[in-house]
Amino acid sequence: MERINASDFLGKPQNYIAELDLTTEEIEARWGPHEITMDDLGPWFTFAFSLRSGILAALVREVENAPNPGYILTAIGVKDLSDILEEFLTESGIESNRVTRRGFE
Repeated sequence: MERINASDFLGKPQNYIAELDLTTEEIEARWGPHEITMDDLGPWFTFAFSLRSGILAALVREVENAPNPGYILTAIGVKDLSDILEEFLTESGIESNRVTRRGFE
């Protein structure tokens, strides 16, 4: 798994994979400072990655008024969503008990 620039996290569809109980401080300690991306909802803290399979994944969180604590895992690509979650967890070393909600169940 390689950290990429958020500007390289492009493509459709962006699939909601899961919510993870992670803080910005934990993620920054592991992968460096966040980037800010924008969409129609406003600014997002973003950490983007390329998985070994070539799938692009990102941990994102609204900067203001996030509806839930933690981060959303989203991905670009055509692969089974549960496989992407397992691939991300394995490559990142994040434990599965940090997943608070799965978007594909």
